[in-house]
Amino acid sequence: MYYKEENDLYLREGSIRYYDLQVINSYEIFFLSIQFFKSKQDFTFRKHCHPAYEIIIPKNAGYKCLLNGQTLSVDTGELLLVQEGDWHQDILRDDTEFTVISFAINNPENSDNSNPGNANVKRKLFKDKTVAINQKVLFPHHDLSNTLLELLSATGAAQNDSSTYYVLDGIFRAFFWKIIFLFPEEQLAPGLVKNMSNESAKQQLLRIFEKNIHTKLDIPQLASCMNMSQSQLAHKCKEIIGESPARAFSRYKLKRAESYLKDSHIAIKQIGDMLGFDDQFHFSRTFKRFYGISPAAYRKKH
Repeated sequence: MYYKEENDLYLREGSIRYYDLQVINSYEIFFLSIQFFKSKQDFTFRKHCHPAYEIIIPKNAGYKCLLNGQTLSVDTGELLLVQEGDWHQDILRDDTEFTVISFAINNPENSDNSNPGNANVKRKLFKDKTVAINQKVLFPHHDLSNTLLELLSATGAAQNDSSTYYVLDGIFRAFFWKIIFLFPEEQLAPGLVKNMSNESAKQQLLRIFEKNIHTKLDIPQLASCMNMSQSQLAHKCKEIIGESPARAFSRYKLKRAESYLKDSHIAIKQIGDMLGFDDQFHFSRTFKRFYGISPAAYRKKH
């Protein structure tokens, strides 16, 4: 478990939290639909340019297509990821069955958040000029990916109302981040690789912060734990968190101090001691520098 909080009153443990990872993920995924397709005879679907992304997962043998001019077979145990802007044409045999999951990637700089399906999507998942065969990958049928697909299929096939969309959207986002890691990194778009690299670095940094939250942590020690030089650490921390390593660690501690001040009756001096401050004056001065108010005044206010 990542998150752990312990004091005289209680012990609380849990998974990594959303607000520990916010800001770094620039790929905002939106579920559009899930459809179940079965052909009634041999036929070729019209050639079309994809307005959104699609994941195609065959249920039985026989799924073929043209993807950007290349003939491609996708067998059971594989999935195909079609990008927005790809030219696609299904070549189907009688009784071919497959699942199609459509989604969009929101470009936060140029999108209509009220209608994510119409967002002006510019982010890519694969490198430019990726050959079609590299857009399919083996699909693991014995791990969480398959469980999530079963949940998507069962929820999407049931009679539902508009609120079901939010359930499907949540399940799909988990499914997407499971399967995108199945593709080799060298085939993925540099922006996506950087995004995942930054997320990994931030998770590592936060784990170190949590491990040392009751002690002091100097910059050389932190850089060593991250396998970086001090200048590399400063640059990476600024990129993924927006501030220096020292300030980020102080802010992390003070976020915990906030919860103690609001949700417990632990003495302010004890809170400072628990979080590794030199003394109550050091804790109060640091807290006021960040929040513009003393710990005592903050507790009284909240």
